[in-house]
Order: sequence, then C-alpha cells, then structure tokens
Amino acid sequence: MDFKKGFNIKPKEVLRTGEILFTDGTNDVIPNQSACESYGYKYNAATGTCTAFDYDSTLDRKFNNIHNNVSGGVTDNGTQNAILNGQKNVTKGNNFNNIINGEFNELENSINNSIILGGSYGQVENQGEVVIGGGGFGEVLGLGLSQQSFIQQSNKTTDATETALLTQYLSTTYIQKVKNSVIGFEANVIGVNFGGDGTAGEYGYVQLTGAVTFTNGLASTYHQTSANIVAPGTSGLNISAEMKDVTATSFGVHVTGLAETRIQWTASVKLWRNKLQITI
Repeated sequence: MDFKKGFNIKPKEVLRTGEILFTDGTNDVIPNQSACESYGYKYNAATGTCTAFDYDSTLDRKFNNIHNNVSGGVTDNGTQNAILNGQKNVTKGNNFNNIINGEFNELENSINNSIILGGSYGQVENQGEVVIGGGGFGEVLGLGLSQQSFIQQSNKTTDATETALLTQYLSTTYIQKVKNSVIGFEANVIGVNFGGDGTAGEYGYVQLTGAVTFTNGLASTYHQTSANIVAPGTSGLNISAEMKDVTATSFGVHVTGLAETRIQWTASVKLWRNKLQITI
C-alpha cells in the first residue's frame, strides 16, 4: 500500500485480533486517530488501537484451546500448552508454552515461552519474559503498575557497527515500551569472540545500570551508567553497551564490538516497573 498524501506512515499488517500495525517504511509505529481513520480503519480511543474488525474469540476457544491445565483463570483465543494456577489469571490468546501462578495476572496476545512466577496484577508483554507481579496500590487500578521482570537478549556481530540485541534471538523482536512509566534496569552484557580475528574465547563483560521514563506518547529519557566489569584490554575485547530505543515502540541493549571480529553477545536484563495511571 502507498502512503496517503500528508502521511508518512501506512498500514503494514492486520493481526489476527483485528489490530492494524503501521510502519514508516522502516519501523513499526502506533498510528494516531487521524492516520487510522484516513486509511479507512476504526480507532479505539480508550485503548489507543487501530482495528480493521472486531475480534471474536469464540471459535478459537472451541477449536484451538488445547493441552492446557487451568485451575485458576481463563485461556483465550488459541492458547496451547499453558498452566494457570491461582485465580482470575488470563492468557489473551495465540499463546503457547506459558505458566501463570498467582492472581489477576495477564499474558498478552501472541506471547510465548513466558512465566509469571507469582504475585498479582502482573503483565507479560515480551517473549520469554519472567515476571513477578507487584500487586496494586491498595485498590484495583490496572495491570503491570508495579512489577519486576527478567528478559534475555542476544545477537552476533562481525564488525564495529552498533547493533541492537534481539529478545530471545527472534528477528526484529525487542523489549516493549510501557506508556506513562519509569522503568529501572540492570543489564549484564557479555561478548565472546567465537572465531576470526583475535583468539576464540576472549571476552568482554559490561554492566549497565539506570532508568528510563516513557511518556504517554512513548518518548523516552534515559539515565544510565556503564561499567566494564572486565577492564578493556584485559581479556582482549574492548567492547561497549548501552540501553536505548530501537523503534518508536521498543527498546533494549545496543552493543558495539570490534572490526573484523566475530562476537557472540548475551544480555541478561532485569527490569523494575512503576507505571502511572495518569498521563506524563
């Protein structure tokens, strides 16, 4: 589809849920009401989503809800191989290989291989994420307002080009931004030479510590420090890492390796979320 006159974004994909993904030609973006409706779609102001149709999960629930062990919640829209323990937990659909323990927790649509270890009002929005729900603030204000989570990222580089690490090594998959929130983070980043220039097994180890604020429009402000746990040159690899935006809706660890050096990267990322119900 071509760009409509006056717009620099256009529809990219219709999800099974009816939601429309937009793109600027390179990155996924969230359309505003004007852009959504200009392309002939329906805008939901309450959820901030653009949809092509209203989704009905009834048939999926009947024909594609299999191999689940549910003793405390609801599995929606084609959930497979899930364990729900506790009460009033929900998988939002098209999920497989997930576990939820606790109460009032939720796993978002199309998220796989993830777990909520315990607590309440926790929300999983990333592939392979491990969440501990932090409960509410004395009353039911919403999901994911207070929680801790763990995410694994990885990638490979062959030169000194700054590169974003991938969540679960899935193509174009990063950590999702959260509107109206402050997220503290700690990332332990290890890069290891896996053959080529230099000696295989040489490595660097960088630790990132900081916080990021995301506004209602997902604009970000980062404050962070970087420490080389293994001093540059000690192990043979003088590497660096930084937490920053990847797309308009995602962020994650970026790494910079060495020219003509093949490096295998892993980052263990810990997140602490404090999400507001007001707009910032």
